[in-house]
Amino acid sequence: MIEHGDGTAPQEGRGFGADPFIVIPEETTAYDNGDVLPGIWLTDPVFDESGAYAGRVLLKPYVAADDYCGEEALWYGGGYYDEAMALRDPSRAAERRRLFQAVELLYRHGAAQGNAVAQMNLGYVYYYDRADGAYWEDGTCFTGPDGPMPLKERAFLCYRWASEAGLVEASYKLGDCHKNGVGCEPDDGEAFRCYKRAMEQDDHGAAYLSGSIALRLGDCYEEGRGCGHDFARALECYRLAETYLDAAVSHGGWYYRKALRGARDGVRRCEQEVALGE
Repeated sequence: MIEHGDGTAPQEGRGFGADPFIVIPEETTAYDNGDVLPGIWLTDPVFDESGAYAGRVLLKPYVAADDYCGEEALWYGGGYYDEAMALRDPSRAAERRRLFQAVELLYRHGAAQGNAVAQMNLGYVYYYDRADGAYWEDGTCFTGPDGPMPLKERAFLCYRWASEAGLVEASYKLGDCHKNGVGCEPDDGEAFRCYKRAMEQDDHGAAYLSGSIALRLGDCYEEGRGCGHDFARALECYRLAETYLDAAVSHGGWYYRKALRGARDGVRRCEQEVALGE
């Protein structure tokens, strides 16, 4: 961190009508990675006595100089991400987009301060274009020779940087980029190596993560993606994926139901292939 503004932020928007994306230009920080980011007002949703959404209130300004290793940026960014993902009412589409704009800015603050989890989570924002193309473009962190980098290239870089920092989840997402040609040329061999590295590093502390990695390795072994065909090993991976993903879904991870079905289908296919080979 090499520069910090000294101005005082305006406080418009108090009350239930606060915008979730109010930047504070006077609190701009220039980082060593080339990012130039303003401060931002942190907000919170408000609900009435019946539990119905009533609007947002301002909490406090986010000031990078007061954050320790990007932990506050990661905390609020994660909360906004979850909140935005839960917004499915079309009438609140604009708020969802503004929330994701705030998510991107906060994660970039965290990533620029060396927070690897914020870096990885930023990759998700770009990979899925959560803010529908509305991103912060100041600074040179995500600028290429022809101007702002495409989102897929940004996602690839975020996952690669976070993987290099040792994050298991970032390694398997980097594998997805190599497999699907997101921000890079498709490379099944590199995808397999990323998945294998993620499996070796995994401490099995998060069911959704262990299941997601095993599911991808099962696909590699079954289809011979970056490795030889091996239905027995594919079956082992699919069974492991089924166990972990079932646990993830049972504990509220509804998002992984499709992956669980994929693991179960893989088990059935590979059981048949192994039986035919005996």
